[in-house]
Amino acid sequence: MTELRRTRTRPLTGIERPTSRPIPLVATAIVGAIAVVALGFVMKATQADQGVVVALNQTHAGWWGAVSDGVYRGIEPVPAVAITLVIATLVWAASRSLRTAILFGLTVAFTWLPVAAIKILVDRPRPDAALLAHPFSPLQTDGSFPSGHTAYVVALAIAFWFLLRGTRFAWLPVVLGVIASVFVGIAVVGDGLHFPTDVLGSAIWALTTAGAVRWLIVDVIAARIGRRSARG
Repeated sequence: MTELRRTRTRPLTGIERPTSRPIPLVATAIVGAIAVVALGFVMKATQADQGVVVALNQTHAGWWGAVSDGVYRGIEPVPAVAITLVIATLVWAASRSLRTAILFGLTVAFTWLPVAAIKILVDRPRPDAALLAHPFSPLQTDGSFPSGHTAYVVALAIAFWFLLRGTRFAWLPVVLGVIASVFVGIAVVGDGLHFPTDVLGSAIWALTTAGAVRWLIVDVIAARIGRRSARG
């Protein structure tokens, strides 16, 4: 674990910088989490956006149907973990810092993976396949809210922004992240697997919690490991 130590031979990357004011980040995460859970229960009770799913699913044919199916299957949990590991390896190679790569991967993982707990808590049913012109196969029976696919893409974009902040490329993950998130959101709704508010809930979750997640990983966990390693 010695490679996790901060060294004075290179400048800290954006994702490694200590957080000067963690309390606002933690407060934002708490408010965001409460808002997301509340949104989930409200939409579970009303299913007010079912009509949007039915309408978008009408377009799920031909090349677009194949693309949107590919998006869903391509960033399911196991492929998404593999993608994250590959990207983290590239970050390691580019930054020449294992610490940076680990912090990047953990920021993605711990922003994204907790949505699984919200799915269980809210337990919103998937859109009614009987109403869809092109129902997805195989039928998905886990909770619909929030969208794990969208949460992953937003978390990945935010982690890249943390990595590149303070550089001339900081705008890039913002622009590409918005485009990718909208694209994935439309795809999973068009697949008939998610409601629009599932996508919205995921975006809110990732945007409001990622800062606190990075603080916890960098300033609390990694810093404590570094101090213990230094003493050892």
